[in-house]
Amino acid sequence: MYDMSGFDYDIRDVVRILNLRIRRKNSHSYDVDCPFCGYKTGKMNVNIEKNVFRCNYCDEQGGMLDLYGKLYNLSKSEANKQIREALNLGQYRDDYVRPTKVEEPPLIENSELAPPEKLNETYSMLLSLLTLSKKHMEDLLARGLTKEQIAEQRYRSVPLFGIKSMVKKLMEKGCTVQGVPGFYLDKDGEWTMNFSAKFSGILIPIISAKGWIQGFQIRLDHVIKDCKYIWFSSVNYELGVSSGSPVHIIGNLNVDTAYITEGALKGTIAHYLSGKTFICVAGVNLYANLKAVLEDFQHRNLKFVYEAYDMDKKMKIDCDRNYKKCRECEKDDDSKECPYKVKKRKNIRNGCRKMYEICRSLGLPVQRMLWDTDEKEEWKGEIKGIDDLYYTMKKEHKEI
Repeated sequence: MYDMSGFDYDIRDVVRILNLRIRRKNSHSYDVDCPFCGYKTGKMNVNIEKNVFRCNYCDEQGGMLDLYGKLYNLSKSEANKQIREALNLGQYRDDYVRPTKVEEPPLIENSELAPPEKLNETYSMLLSLLTLSKKHMEDLLARGLTKEQIAEQRYRSVPLFGIKSMVKKLMEKGCTVQGVPGFYLDKDGEWTMNFSAKFSGILIPIISAKGWIQGFQIRLDHVIKDCKYIWFSSVNYELGVSSGSPVHIIGNLNVDTAYITEGALKGTIAHYLSGKTFICVAGVNLYANLKAVLEDFQHRNLKFVYEAYDMDKKMKIDCDRNYKKCRECEKDDDSKECPYKVKKRKNIRNGCRKMYEICRSLGLPVQRMLWDTDEKEEWKGEIKGIDDLYYTMKKEHKEI
């Protein structure tokens, strides 16, 4: 509630002085065109009981003096003075600099996600049309997989040409494309896929407990904005759809102990090296679908879980003057902690904590796995992922 002591006018008078267009009016508030952002009509709510405002689009907000003062860059006392003068003279004040209206992009209509069996059918047929490049084969072999394992997992290279012809072949074979993440209608009204040279990389199938492909991640050849992996998705395109971040599962479904890690490729490699069952989320903070998977495992035989997320969770946060990563360090050369690392570690630990909460809610014991640490249990910075750990142990002929 705005303090109205000493005022003989209210926010309705300010709205009138500023000549704001009222789109909707009720006994408690007005919906007016926002004078700050100029993008959306009727998106600013003016609460006439509390004498406050807020734009639901640009989030500009405040009391009645702020509404006037922010538009003219005035202090509250100066705003109060000018409002009183305008009221006394019966003037309108709409000479503030109005933002240039930008044409809003057309609304995109998305499809409903296709049933799991349809996703598997279309994705399986798509993989039959693709190949794995020699370079990508070498990359996977270097990470500890065998050619037989690579073939079993059906890893493929992202196609760079003939995208529409592939989609036509899929449709001719009776495959569903609408509602399948990655497929969408282009500007010509033709079905296509969200593949491009920018997203070149290895196509990683995400497999459900039923053995069905429910989506793809792409391990990019070239990192984009710190992202090494992206989803094969079409949510930003006409009749496209989000991947939904499904969970990848590999190993015996009836085990009493399973391991949770981030990344389908990482978990798959760790499984082949260790023989253990891995439940793989796409990222430490992508846990929305994890609970249902753990419940399914519990109904089978699951009794215990190991958390095997990357060792970033124990990364040291001292500043190493890597200014490409953190410009804040460059501003303060005397800083001992790197703000970039502090933020990153906090984000990872928040994801870990959420995973622990999910396990506790299911009454499922969970234990953290640590490796490559010093006496303070901080990561030394050499062996990052659980797959790296098992691969190192295999090379050194250590028992896993």
